[in-house]
Amino acid sequence: MGFIKRFFWYVIGLGIGSIFLWFIVDKKTDGKGVDFCYLPNCRVIKDLRNAEVIEGQDSLKIANLLENASINFKRSEPRKKPCREYLIENEGVEYRIARCPEGIQLIE
Repeated sequence: MGFIKRFFWYVIGLGIGSIFLWFIVDKKTDGKGVDFCYLPNCRVIKDLRNAEVIEGQDSLKIANLLENASINFKRSEPRKKPCREYLIENEGVEYRIARCPEGIQLIE
């Protein structure tokens, strides 16, 4: 079998496999796509987004803060007990958010 035929069958197999993989990933993630979140900033923000907001806090404001936020780990206290505190920077403004076992709260 010549190189051209082998390459043709390789491309056919790669195409079919890619289509199957696309359908499987689409089905598993409910059409949202794959989210690779391995860096510390991304992991902490994802954890804060998934946490419950403590009663009495403005959950909409916290959700908007976390949309395009970045965390300043040098000025944060991630090992503080019982609530970890993170300094979040969003559009040049800094906010402190505490991640407690019962949820998150914005520290004014």
